[in-house]
Amino acid sequence: MEPQKYYPMTTAQKLNFLSWKFTTHKQIMNIPTSCLISAGLDLDLLRKSVDEAIERNDSFGIRITRSGKDTVQFFTDRKALLIENMDFTGRSFEEMEAFFNKVGQIPIPLYDQPLAKIYIIRGPDGSSGLYSCVCHLMMDTWAINLFYKDAMAIYQSHTENLPMPPPVYPFEPVIQKELEYKASDKYKKDFEFWREELGRYGFPPMYTSIGGHGRLKKYRKLIRKPDHPFCRTMYLRTRARHELLPVQKEDVDKMKEFCEQNRIPTMQLLFFVGLRSFLARVSDRSKDVTIINVLARRGTLEEKRSGGTRPIGLYVRTVFDEDLSFLDSLTHVMEKQNSLYRKSDVDTMEIIGLMTKMYGMKMYEGYATTLFTFQPIPLDFGNGWKVRSRWYCNGTAASTVYVMVMDGDEPGSLNCYYEYLYSIIPRENIYACHEYIMDVIRKGMENPNISVKELLDLPLKHISG
Repeated sequence: MEPQKYYPMTTAQKLNFLSWKFTTHKQIMNIPTSCLISAGLDLDLLRKSVDEAIERNDSFGIRITRSGKDTVQFFTDRKALLIENMDFTGRSFEEMEAFFNKVGQIPIPLYDQPLAKIYIIRGPDGSSGLYSCVCHLMMDTWAINLFYKDAMAIYQSHTENLPMPPPVYPFEPVIQKELEYKASDKYKKDFEFWREELGRYGFPPMYTSIGGHGRLKKYRKLIRKPDHPFCRTMYLRTRARHELLPVQKEDVDKMKEFCEQNRIPTMQLLFFVGLRSFLARVSDRSKDVTIINVLARRGTLEEKRSGGTRPIGLYVRTVFDEDLSFLDSLTHVMEKQNSLYRKSDVDTMEIIGLMTKMYGMKMYEGYATTLFTFQPIPLDFGNGWKVRSRWYCNGTAASTVYVMVMDGDEPGSLNCYYEYLYSIIPRENIYACHEYIMDVIRKGMENPNISVKELLDLPLKHISG
């Protein structure tokens, strides 16, 4: 037998592992999600299909172990920690959702065992589907959706006498390529790009938060530095909640039309500028705003079709004068993101290390408190099935606020998930933020030449710092 091959943590895995290592709430790496379809499927056959999908997906073979002082990973038998049927017939949706939330907040043991729990579900209304709680070191939401699609396609191949779908691409070769890249000259050049990018403006970035500058002002007073640009952003004991706020199809259709007419490649830019406007407004109209854009890094066909975990957080810093137009701000963000995307494989931990040296920032300090993802990937299994998907809160979080825009319940709509530390950010701030984002987008679409100043003058509900 060949000796077991061990791999170090990838760039994407490192940040999640450190969050797990330094928090008291060990469920921080759980990703609980569900997908239910409007059909009464054969649950035993669906379970058989899930077993086959697991066997075809090497992500289910990932194990985390210790090698001396290091934490490493290897690939072995493809299994889930548990696979169970859950029938909620005669019970309420509230009971089902409570169960999903409860499971999502139970830590998955990390070392030397499978990293996923899977439930085959019969919903209260006769719907059928899957619920899973997956460790982030094993999969990201993109890979989880691939697994759901594969399991359902396998089910259809059994019931409709269709050929088996092509399997999910293996994740192990992706890890190997990432390790090769890190040892290359290209990596060194990309790293130098980030050194130049971080020093581009000649002054350190400014802390912004959905809660405004209240915490920054208290922190400045505590450390007796009235102009300090950073604030404490690392917390060991943090509890989080989700708010799900929909965007109706009517608004989404208008966004699509606006983007087509103005050659804007993605609606992501509209939400980014809306979120950036809110952060600027509540942070004393700051011209300097950084949002951590969580990128799936699924550019090639192999990456799009592989399992595993690939996301990385890009620090997208924007410095806008208030006379800039809405349309120009979209273009500015687009160009900025494009330049960063091309260098997005550089190790985030090394970039953070550069920040601390260049800006004189402590490891427990930071300036970007808001994460943002735009990933509206529809789960369409065909057969006329209506799909209802959900992302649940695991009860804790590594960032103050995480805004994730995903596919909505109704065709053509979107769901905005706001995950937030409720001891730091009150619930009303989340609703105020969402309303302001939508107001900025609507006003900007009505008049693309409206200035940043006019957008920052829009009415704002009271927020708590």
